[in-house]
Amino acid sequence: MRVHKVGLLLSSPLLTSGLHDTLLRAHGLNIIDITERTSPESYTQRVSAESPSLMIVDPFTAHYCPVDVPSMLLTTCQVPDNVRDGHVAIASIYDSTESIVSKIRTFVNPSATGGDQRGSDLSPRERDVIMHIVKGLSNKEIAAQMNVSVNTVMTHRRNIASKLEIHSPAGLTIFAIATGMVKIDEVAI
Repeated sequence: MRVHKVGLLLSSPLLTSGLHDTLLRAHGLNIIDITERTSPESYTQRVSAESPSLMIVDPFTAHYCPVDVPSMLLTTCQVPDNVRDGHVAIASIYDSTESIVSKIRTFVNPSATGGDQRGSDLSPRERDVIMHIVKGLSNKEIAAQMNVSVNTVMTHRRNIASKLEIHSPAGLTIFAIATGMVKIDEVAI
């Protein structure tokens, strides 16, 4: 089994230590504390040097994570939607260990959690909506393309977010590429 690196870049030493110890018990994960022996100025360099499969960040440290490294946002409270953007998953410190580990494994080792089945319960219309989101279309543009109302598109998006636990266009894009729904050259830049 391949050991996957999961980087921790959290502003709280207490949260970092607790999550580090909890995740060490999860088989097949190599946990790296990016903040350990590192100054904020060199966080980005250390993330690049370590090449983690996934970074776990909080709203205060997320900007140190390079955009090409998938990140999971760890929250302590409700955060605005714009803070959620760009992360492949959202977790709360109040989530169970199993829930957090499951979310991590979905992105670092999809076959171990049945991740290849993830999204199998999406309807054909929901898949169409994902395809349009990946292409960079707005809700109004998607509605016009699919010949439905904007409210219907918003309902599909809510259902997609609920089923996949992905709450951002960037996360949906990564999901669509990882599952083969789209090719990288079909993604809007």
